[in-house]
Amino acid sequence: MANDTQAPRQWTVPASTGAVLGRGAIRGARWRFLAEASTVLERSLEYKETLTNVVRLVVPALADYAGIALLDGEGSLTWGYSAHCDAAKEPLVGRLQAYQPQLTVADNPAAKALRSGETQVVEVVDDAFLRAFADDATHLGLIRQLAPTSIIFLPLAARDRVLGSLVLATTRDSDRRYTDRDVAIANEVARRVALAVDRALLFRAAEEAARSREQLVAVVSHDLKNPVATIDMAVSFLLEELVPNDAAHEHEREQLHAIHRSTKRMYRLIHDLLDAAAIEAGHLRVAQSPLAADVLVADALELLAPLAAPKRIALVTKMAPALPPVAADRERVLQVFSNLGGNAVKFTPNDGRIEIHTLLRDAMVAFEVRDTGPGMASDELPHVFDRYWQGTRTARGGVGLGLAIAKGIVEAHGGAISVTSEPGQGSCFAFTLPAATIAN
Repeated sequence: MANDTQAPRQWTVPASTGAVLGRGAIRGARWRFLAEASTVLERSLEYKETLTNVVRLVVPALADYAGIALLDGEGSLTWGYSAHCDAAKEPLVGRLQAYQPQLTVADNPAAKALRSGETQVVEVVDDAFLRAFADDATHLGLIRQLAPTSIIFLPLAARDRVLGSLVLATTRDSDRRYTDRDVAIANEVARRVALAVDRALLFRAAEEAARSREQLVAVVSHDLKNPVATIDMAVSFLLEELVPNDAAHEHEREQLHAIHRSTKRMYRLIHDLLDAAAIEAGHLRVAQSPLAADVLVADALELLAPLAAPKRIALVTKMAPALPPVAADRERVLQVFSNLGGNAVKFTPNDGRIEIHTLLRDAMVAFEVRDTGPGMASDELPHVFDRYWQGTRTARGGVGLGLAIAKGIVEAHGGAISVTSEPGQGSCFAFTLPAATIAN
């Protein structure tokens, strides 16, 4: 390392220079590296994984040590992820992360890079630079242990806003220093990194907004249960105790029955919203116990019969022989049958047919709900189990949660659910449940 009297060589690389240098300097393996960098940075939209990928991309290919620091809402830099090519130095890297870059120091190259939007290069790092850069004596000692020999501070900007900084450093361990060619390729990498980080930040913001919306829906739905229950009980009391069941009060009773039906529908909607929130949060609980497949199907038919009768829809079963019991939560599985069967009844025309088949697939028992409805187009099938999605079939109703909830319940049991359909050929929804293990 240079002595204290030698002034470290530092220079600024304008934002446009990297591309100019790149045309003449980056060849062969460097272009392959940039192509690989683009591939690596596009692998994930998840924020933390993106930051990790950024640092692992440049260490050790471009740096012995690298760190990515991002601006927070208050305008301060916070380390997102750092790494060293020597795994034994990871404890040192962790201690260095406690010291955030000081943006208020005028000569700090990290601050210069962010203010100007231009790359700052310290070609030769000496002890004078380290003392000027360090926050205190402890920080200085840690940087001396890192032993940087040259450093590049790269601003990260996308969509006309500064996101943070990427810091690359060579160290005494590798005995190398940065050249103009290294700076050129670093600038190319920084541009790709800025776009990847920006995408990850947008994705994280969208996820946080979705979580907030789901939490709000869950809270509101939960709070609605009590007033809806009060309305339901009041209507029941009026029907049973106060409004006589005679011709003179027929109109009043019709209105009360309409309110009663609406409260039941509100109850179902509230429970659907709560179930959807539980599934999204991974909190849906199922109490599995051994249940006979034929008994589950019989219970499902009992649920569907009142719905199918007004449309004269035939309900048919086809049971494979000697099926093992399934490990299932009875009420939850009946909810799946209710959602799938309810949809089948809704879309099957009068005098149609709905079949429930059971069969054995490896260690799983499969249940199929087939209908003779209008079917679905191939471009609709990938979205069938999405929340709030409804297809283009003529009969509509509900908010599009039933199939998403059915999927969540089946997967919570360790099973899988799928659909096959063609226009004019009806639809077949199939789900599997694990066979129960019966102790001898």
